[in-house]
Amino acid sequence: MKPKVLSLIILLFLTAAAANAQEKLSKEEWQKQISQYTSERDNLKSELAVLTRQVDSLRSTLASLDKQVQSVRNETLALTGASEVVRKEFEARLLALEQRVAALLSLSDQDLFVHRFELDSAQATKDRLMKERIAAAERYFERLQNIQSKLDNLRATLANVKSTAEAEQHYVVRSWAKYRDCLWNISKKKQVYDSPFLWPKIWQANRDQIKDPDLLRIGEHLKIPPQGSLTTAEKAAERRYWSKKHA
Repeated sequence: MKPKVLSLIILLFLTAAAANAQEKLSKEEWQKQISQYTSERDNLKSELAVLTRQVDSLRSTLASLDKQVQSVRNETLALTGASEVVRKEFEARLLALEQRVAALLSLSDQDLFVHRFELDSAQATKDRLMKERIAAAERYFERLQNIQSKLDNLRATLANVKSTAEAEQHYVVRSWAKYRDCLWNISKKKQVYDSPFLWPKIWQANRDQIKDPDLLRIGEHLKIPPQGSLTTAEKAAERRYWSKKHA
């Protein structure tokens, strides 16, 4: 046999032997890793079982505490002496106030300035609700506190509105049936002129919208000129109005 062929055979034999040894070594390592992973899995299962028991215990404790809290809440509500009818009526007023405050929070700064009088109205409503005995119940007290926090935030926002808003004051007309909005009553509002006799100023500043001073449309944004005595033109317009009114 030629030396080159013999060398090739020997090389192939050694390669096959090495591959076989490597295969056996890999199997041993694989078995070792399997044993290690199995041990780790069993340990984790044991730890999970302990944690599961702890979670179940905590859930039981939490459920017991929830019952105690609910019991105290019910006792507190019972101490107010409020009947079911009174509770429902109070909850309805409270919900209505929450919705009013939410509507104010959704306004832009400029629109909030226009509707700023509603902030005082909402505050007054909240204060009245807070004085009622049933307000001491936790379920209502917390909601009223949350409303107050939102009202405070609205006031802070309003305080930061640019001073130019004062010069560009507006009033949004509401319904006559509920709010009695007319030029006379709008002018009489404290946040407007605090005097009903200045109503011609609003009329003349909004002639593009107000064709008849006795007819206002709900939702109209009326410009409110700076406060001051009636101008000559405003007085003349008022005289024409009364003259036509009594003709």
